[in-house]
Amino acid sequence: MIPWFLSVPVLLVQTAPAPLPEVAAKDLPAAPRGPMAPRVPDAGADASILGRARLGARQGPSIPALQLPAGSVRVKDKVPDISGWRAYAIAVPGGGTVKVQVVEGRKAWFRVLGVNAWGMEEPGLLQNRIPTGEPRATYKNPTAEARTIYFIVDTLDVNMVGEAFTVEVTRG
Repeated sequence: MIPWFLSVPVLLVQTAPAPLPEVAAKDLPAAPRGPMAPRVPDAGADASILGRARLGARQGPSIPALQLPAGSVRVKDKVPDISGWRAYAIAVPGGGTVKVQVVEGRKAWFRVLGVNAWGMEEPGLLQNRIPTGEPRATYKNPTAEARTIYFIVDTLDVNMVGEAFTVEVTRG
């Protein structure tokens, strides 16, 4: 019989979770289509020439998206252009969940929006509406069939072209 005080240290030892695989955004394939531009206020808008250029870049019919791989992953990326946003397409199986969060970079200067193909919210999407400095959005698929959801990493400043960030995609 083992004395009880010898079993306590064994109970306290926990292993750290395995790190997520990292992938560079340049290595991700383009999604077949991207979401339409969401109808949300532009937090980085201003009346300068750069602000007007950003507004013009955001008025396209859709946002080009990158296709995320299956499983949980970390994506290293940069703000691609003056529009200030980058979209990621992800297939979520029926009943599945996914969380997308900016974990590296100037996190307080980003926000994450979850939208469907029409650029709108739908049941199962949870946005981080209160600015807490933790840019994230989640989706829980309420249906039995797979759905493609788009997560948009948006900047909160007018000139962040080339700003590096890392997105963590966690599937449940």
